[in-house]
Amino acid sequence: MKSVLFSRFFILLPWILIVIIMLDVDTRRPSPPLTPRPYFSPYAAARGGPRLPLRRAGPVRGVEKLNESRQQPPPQPQLPTIYAITPTYSRPVQKAELTRLANTFRQVAQLHWILVEDAAARSELMRTTRKVSVWPVGLVGGRRYERPLVENGKVVGWYTGWRADRPFAIDMAGFAVSLQVILSNPKAVFKRRGSQPGMQESDFLKQITTVEELEPKANNCTKVLVWHTRTEKVNLANEPKYHLDTVKIEV
Repeated sequence: MKSVLFSRFFILLPWILIVIIMLDVDTRRPSPPLTPRPYFSPYAAARGGPRLPLRRAGPVRGVEKLNESRQQPPPQPQLPTIYAITPTYSRPVQKAELTRLANTFRQVAQLHWILVEDAAARSELMRTTRKVSVWPVGLVGGRRYERPLVENGKVVGWYTGWRADRPFAIDMAGFAVSLQVILSNPKAVFKRRGSQPGMQESDFLKQITTVEELEPKANNCTKVLVWHTRTEKVNLANEPKYHLDTVKIEV
């Protein structure tokens, strides 16, 4: 009995598989697009006339454009003004932190910032760079600031707390290069590898300029307008106990 059932099962198995495959193919076949059925007027058929399909009424172009012009979003209510008061005090990172906070507040709408003891001044001296310009940098090299030493409008040395013997003892944020200089020196490269620690600036600048050609900015490099800040407590390990610079600079 079992042999008869097995024999019949194996005979029907191929046909069952064929039916399953055909059903699967049919369900995956995309259905034809639906076409709108014509609308026939019942009055024409009642009078014995031909059954002519009627066009369904569509939107009128002029009215549609008029509706579009009227459908305007409601005006947004004016945001209330936020008044932020920031009392500050003199410290090495004062101007640097206030500058960073100001750039953050610029992104907030309807914000009125009241800053006590505000002495910030805008400067765009970088735009007047003819070849390579330089300026002091605050909070760098373990000091309150580093700067080029200037005499008679020319750079003659460096006030720095680390390796003053470098050809250009300057921080990465302490110089600007004109685009024309870059284009006229296509072989000049900024080395990511191969330079000694702290020598990347010098290795780059000596390819395009000399110390005598540097253009001092920021009132002959006597004002700090740029800071090398980090999200950590400022390091002033190399700051001299007594003032050694020839000028007094506020950081």
